[in-house]
Amino acid sequence: MDNKKLLPYVLMFAAILLLAVDVRIPVKAYPAFEPFVTEAPETVDLVVNHVIGHNLMLDLFSDILGYILLTASCIMLGPGNKHFFRQLPWIAVSLGFYLCQHLMPFSLNGGMRFRAGYLLYFISGILQVLLLMRSMLHVCDSLETTENHSFNNLSIIFMIISCFAGVVAVLVWFYNLRWIALIYFVIQLIFLGIFWYRIWVNRRILTEEKTAG
Repeated sequence: MDNKKLLPYVLMFAAILLLAVDVRIPVKAYPAFEPFVTEAPETVDLVVNHVIGHNLMLDLFSDILGYILLTASCIMLGPGNKHFFRQLPWIAVSLGFYLCQHLMPFSLNGGMRFRAGYLLYFISGILQVLLLMRSMLHVCDSLETTENHSFNNLSIIFMIISCFAGVVAVLVWFYNLRWIALIYFVIQLIFLGIFWYRIWVNRRILTEEKTAG
């Protein structure tokens, strides 16, 4: 078994885990929110106080490190599958939206903070899930053989279920339904674990030389 050839997949697994799991602590307060006249005060309160919050949060499972590891993984896998190279611009875009989402309150306030926070939450969250989904699909491409076609398709189904649960968790958490979001987050991790276990079962295929695609 060539462990060096497995390294980029290990890095990708670590990246996905870092991006999926959030444990945050406050590190710096945002400028105080400036209220504005609105016909939807409850929505503004939800976005400003729950979605955006009042502090820049440090993620103990660093998303930035996750993006770095995912980038490294795609660069290492790119020569064997050009689809991984095509992931790099999307990683940059997703990272850009992630940084904008968390740094935006330092430069925007009032109605602009509310509107930007509303949009950036959904764009950043869903884009991140889709990025991880595409990365795992490309891993499945590397596993595809005539002999394990059915096994590989089932792995893809588990991965799609995991990503769908992740999208639902993002949507539900927006409305401050913490327990429901937690349930979907656990479902996401369970099916993600099943997916990566199945990848590990087929790890021999990942170490075989393949023609660059």
